Formats: sequence, structure tokens, C-alpha cells
Amino acid sequence: MNQGKLGDTPHAERPNLLPVNTDLQNVVKTIASNGCGVWIVGGAVRDALLGMNPHEYDIASDATPDQIESFFPGQTIPTGKQFGTITVRSGDSMFEVTTLRTESGYGDGRRPDEVEWGRSLAIDLSRRDFTINAMAYDLTRGLLHDPYNGEDDLKNSQLRAVGNANQRLSEDGLRIMRAYRFMDRAAAGVWIPNSELNNALIDCRAMLYKVSVERIWSELKRIITGQNADIVLAKMANDGVLNSIFQTTIPLESIEIIASNSLDLEPRLAILLKDETTMSVKAILTRLRASSAQIKRTRHLHFLLDKAPTKLDSRLYRAVISSEVPTHIELAKLLNLDYENHSNSLQYPTDVKCIIDGRWLMERTNLGPGKKLGRLKEWIHRIQIERNLSTVEQLETILCSLPWQSGDPNDWPKVEWP
Repeated sequence: MNQGKLGDTPHAERPNLLPVNTDLQNVVKTIASNGCGVWIVGGAVRDALLGMNPHEYDIASDATPDQIESFFPGQTIPTGKQFGTITVRSGDSMFEVTTLRTESGYGDGRRPDEVEWGRSLAIDLSRRDFTINAMAYDLTRGLLHDPYNGEDDLKNSQLRAVGNANQRLSEDGLRIMRAYRFMDRAAAGVWIPNSELNNALIDCRAMLYKVSVERIWSELKRIITGQNADIVLAKMANDGVLNSIFQTTIPLESIEIIASNSLDLEPRLAILLKDETTMSVKAILTRLRASSAQIKRTRHLHFLLDKAPTKLDSRLYRAVISSEVPTHIELAKLLNLDYENHSNSLQYPTDVKCIIDGRWLMERTNLGPGKKLGRLKEWIHRIQIERNLSTVEQLETILCSLPWQSGDPNDWPKVEWP
């Protein structure tokens, strides 16, 4: 069987490094059988060397995008063809196959001035960011290509740039964010950048101004939700990167608070930005291109940080805050606030529907459709929640006791908390 082109870099025999994956093998064998070089690169190799099962596989080949499409008729998507990437469907799996490249010049600090298809695995690996990402695996031969000793860096929990660190970061400012993200290895702790990369992160931080906000946010939100986010964010703050991104001061105290908890993105953002106003939170996250849902939830949780229910309004609190009550409890714990009433409210229902409708209310008040009718219904609904009422007869009694014939409907109670 044709094993394809042999990589032009040093290699070591590492049979069965990757778990058996029939879909992946079919893609690799097809490319190799056409006489082209084909290698597994990136995170899959890194994860396998760490004893983890890879979640996805990226493939590099000296075959051009047009050739890849011809090898897999009816099975490809031109995901990023202009950049050399074709997505190939194999069985139930999808694999990105990227043509080896040679690049020259990074005039804007984001993209190479020229990209040409390459034939050399050695050159392709030499342009990658970190040694742990500059490894390739020849699946057909069971060979590991590791020209920059990335495996040793994995064993030593060290993050190191390929070649000159300042040059690597200057080529693409996003590599600064990627460096911080790669420091967080979850349960394995934190990988420490070597002295050269550590200095380069500070020296090259101005390169972030050349990176799109969307790309920065994509990396930042992954850093914030990392298992060791407090350590990485503290380093970013000390390096002068974090405050530059947020364009405000993030206190180390706020960063320390998010340690050792399972909170997701929005509550962690609420804590990091706890000293900001709610309007500032919106402005900051809007500038960072956070999604509308992320902004809305963060603002809501930020608003709740210093709020707490009383025993009297616990039912209303539970009904309004609903599924966010457990998150609110966790935030209160982290901020050393009393959360007894938060916890007690969990016994109450969250989805309390109003047991009367507008037609029922119109028949008893002679009100027509409109704002006054809607506000009266909401007022009654609130009382239903607060008093745990369950019958129409009870609400009819409430209606008779309310001074709804007079007063400004805008001042009537709403189903809201606080």
C-alpha cells in the first residue's frame, strides 16, 4: 500500500499513538494512496501525547485544495479554500484538511502578506506558534515528527515558542491570547511560559490592537471559563494585557474570587466587572462583541450581586429569578454574603402561570383590551404568587379588594423582583 510522502523532518517511531478511528484512517489512506504526504497535526497529537483521547483531528497535506476535492468527489466543503482548508466528510465525521503552506511577511500583524502552497512539512511546522503545536503524526507509518521538542515541553509543563518568541508573536497578535489560553491545562494545572516567551508576551502586547475584537473575545471567553482562570487572568493583569482588553481596571481581588468554582462565563464576568456600573458592563461587553444573550445574562447577574430576598418576598424572588437562583446563591457565597433566604426560596415553584386570563378580567371589570387591563392582570398575578393562591375564586376576592378603578396603572405592582 502506498504510504504517501515521508515528512522531511526528524521522526521517531510511535506506533498506535492515536486511538483507532476508521473515518480518519479512510481519509489518510485516500490521500496517501494518491502519492501525497498526509499528517495529523495540532491538538490531536498534543492530546494523545498527554494520554487523552482527541476530540477532533486536523490534517495537513502537501496535496493542493483542488487535489483534495478530486480525491473525495461529493464529500468536500470548501470551508476555507482560499487559505488551503477543505473539509472532508468520511462516514459520520468531518475533517479539515489544510495544504502545507509557506508564508512571508506579516505587514498588518494579523495575516501573512503572501501564502503559497508548500511541499515541506518542516517549513510548515516552523511557522507554527508553540512547540506543543508544532508536531505532526504520520498515521500510515506510525511516526512522530517533533522538530522543536514539543513532547519534552509537554512533560515539563512548559509553553515555548517555535524559534524566536518575539517574531512569532509579532507575526500574529492573536498568538498572545492563545499563549494565555494554552497556559490553562485544567486538572493538569498551569503550563508556565519559558523566560523568552514570558518577556515576549509583555514586549509584544501592543500587537493586540491589530487583532479584531471578535478574535480576541473568542479566546478571552475560553480563558475566563478555564479551570485555572484565576491564575491565568492574574498573569494577564500583571502583564498589562487584561486591563488593556477590558479598557478598565480588573482588581486582582475580583480575579481571585472566581477560583475553585464551576461557574460559567456570564457569572464570572459579573464578578470580574463587579465594581463597574450596569451600564458600563453593557458598554464593555458590547465593545468586545459579546453576544446579545451573553450581555443580557451578565448584566442581569451583575445587577443581582448585592441583592437578596427577604422571607416575605421569597416566593416572588423564586418565580422571577427562576433557574438563576442557584447561580445567585453561588455568587453570594463567593462574595461572602448571606444567602439563607436565597436557599429557602428553592422550595417554591419557578413557573407560576396566572390562573385568570384577559377575557375573565374584562367580564368582571368592563375594561377593554389595553394597558390598564394588562397592568391589572399583572398586579393580580403578583399577588397570586406572593400568597400562593391557586383558585379563580381566590383571585376574584383579590380583585374586589384592589382600588383598580382609580390611580395610575403605571404605579401598580408588577411581577418583578426586586
